[in-house]
Amino acid sequence: MRNLLKLIVFLFTFYGFSQTNPCGTILNDTFDEAGALPTEWTEYNTTGSATFASGKLKFEHSTDQPSAYRTFNAISNKVTLSFDVSASRSYASCQVNLISETGQYLATLDVGSKSASIQYATTILEGVPGGFTNGSPEITLQTNTFYAINANINFTTKTIDYYVDGVLMAADVPFLEPANNIAKVDIQSLFMYNDNGQFQFDNIYFLSVDENRLNLMSSVSVSETLLSAVSIGVNYGQYPQTAVATFQTVLNEVKTVLANCEATSAAVDQALADLQAAKVVFEATKKDDPVLEIYSEYDFSGDMHEIYCGFYNGTLAAYDNWAVSFTLDKGYMATFAEDVNGTGVSKVYVAADHDLRINLPAELQKKASFIRVSPWRDVHKKGLAGGGTDVAVALNNSWYYNWSNTGENLGEIEFVPNQWSGGSISKSVSLGERMDISHHMAFNEPDNDDQSNMTTDKAIEKYELLLASGLRLGSPANTDGAKGATWRNEFMEKAEAKGLRVDYIVVHYYKKTSPANFYNWLKAIHDKWQRPIWIKEFNYGAPWVSNKPVDIQASSDGLESYINMLDDTSFVERYSVFTWQPDNAERFTFFTVRRPIELNVSGIMYRDHVSPVAYTQEVYEQGVNLAVTSFEKSNIRLYPNPITGKELTINYAASSITNNVVVKIFNVYGKEVFKKTNTPKQIDVSSLSNGVYLVQMISGDKKINKKIIITNQ
Repeated sequence: MRNLLKLIVFLFTFYGFSQTNPCGTILNDTFDEAGALPTEWTEYNTTGSATFASGKLKFEHSTDQPSAYRTFNAISNKVTLSFDVSASRSYASCQVNLISETGQYLATLDVGSKSASIQYATTILEGVPGGFTNGSPEITLQTNTFYAINANINFTTKTIDYYVDGVLMAADVPFLEPANNIAKVDIQSLFMYNDNGQFQFDNIYFLSVDENRLNLMSSVSVSETLLSAVSIGVNYGQYPQTAVATFQTVLNEVKTVLANCEATSAAVDQALADLQAAKVVFEATKKDDPVLEIYSEYDFSGDMHEIYCGFYNGTLAAYDNWAVSFTLDKGYMATFAEDVNGTGVSKVYVAADHDLRINLPAELQKKASFIRVSPWRDVHKKGLAGGGTDVAVALNNSWYYNWSNTGENLGEIEFVPNQWSGGSISKSVSLGERMDISHHMAFNEPDNDDQSNMTTDKAIEKYELLLASGLRLGSPANTDGAKGATWRNEFMEKAEAKGLRVDYIVVHYYKKTSPANFYNWLKAIHDKWQRPIWIKEFNYGAPWVSNKPVDIQASSDGLESYINMLDDTSFVERYSVFTWQPDNAERFTFFTVRRPIELNVSGIMYRDHVSPVAYTQEVYEQGVNLAVTSFEKSNIRLYPNPITGKELTINYAASSITNNVVVKIFNVYGKEVFKKTNTPKQIDVSSLSNGVYLVQMISGDKKINKKIIITNQ
């Protein structure tokens, strides 16, 4: 088993053998019955805190430490232990001890380790396991997420290989003590943050099978997991329906062989070969065509280069600083940036409703050193703020986030990363390399001392690093009071002055008021900053505000009035209700996220509400054709620059330029924000916010483009 580096992949997860009795099973606990522990299990340290519930073995942690063990006939040959485990808090500790018939410790795994990771013991200290060590890779524990853990026990070498979710975490780990068999599994819940939470176990198996059958079992589980997650269609990363059906047919035939415990070794080997060959053929059908075409000249002329979905930060080679125009297929998103780390002038283009044909803005023509291309999802407005992945499914959401950068899409439910505070180039690059996400949200309530707590200068410094992802990036999310508004305005002024791309404004809102007042608050933000808005956290009141709904029905009615308004507001792209609540009398203002999930009337209303598609196709300005510029730049001078007052002066030095000049000003997103005719010489720019702008002067077929910076606010 030492050589099976990638074999044990979700052996007994929800997609595999979780409720079956595969060949070679020595022990099989699937906890299908609810209630007290059966006679095979013995609880100690507590009474009634270790139970079977919802198909799981549950340890309810409090100030005491619930523990339970199970004994069985001693096993002394090669064997694999497999179990699934989850914790309701990441800062926790639950130890799984493997013990021999005579009381020696073979091994101990610690789920949580008080540091949000899964570790294994390396020594015995004063009679108990110690020296806990992270594996490689280190496994970070996410709350309310099941992990499939396998321990391959070899009594000949007295070593164990540990796998988590099919990934080898540690190999050839020596037994803690010189045990000759295993006869007991002892589970101890030692710590849970705030003495409140649960550990849950499921599908505890011991298997003793030939290596080729174990190999086949693993390959079947991998194939089932793959098929359960595929998207069927004709876009990037999708599979044709015919390919899915063909692969499923082969998988069904192989499972028939696997279910036959009398099948010969040759039959098992042949089934494995057939399945592996079918998997190779199937994965080759995954669509990956070039969806972006860049051109070396204006209006899709000159040379053309095809680009596949991917993350190109320094890998454009001969096509660095090359593109002038491009076409993008419907269903995809492309980001162009001036600098190789995604900073400088940058622009996101989304082809949601139709193919795009775009001439880049003047400041990106032959200057793009960074391109990211990824699929685009037409998700709906309604999302979820935290609450766990199972809650996202239960509430029928289209997207969710969890205040972190770690998460996966749940079928059609899109995951949106959220940088809580700080930020780094390496984290941003890792996110940008993911082709299954499109958006990113910056810091959580930096205006709040209890949250990410950042100055606007620090936030600007860190926000610039987030641009390295190339994702459609949202502003930091501020609280809904005056302090939050002040912080937001300072941040946006500084971001625009530096030319940093902010694709949408993110806000929080917990006031209990009328939909009209809520709308007016949102509209004032939109009108000031001219960006779409996401309401990242909101509800109709909250336990910490003074003005609360009078009862549960009032809470539901008020929330429904909010979301109906948000659905009808074109500049609101997305909203996500905040579901977490403390256990107190005011919980009716929220949905419960306790397990099992129980939705109050607000939760049922939110679950059944169908919101519209979130994104409205943007109509992009076409960049000017720099090639037709026949002015000499010395003919026209703009001053002062930067502009610290209210006026921009234009000095037309050439005598031939005396009339009929049209002056236009564009922001960094290519949007025209000012126009004046008849050769203006003084322009009032006091209405423009701080930032970088492109001034374009047109006289007949002659054009000049110059950059200005406004810092007068």
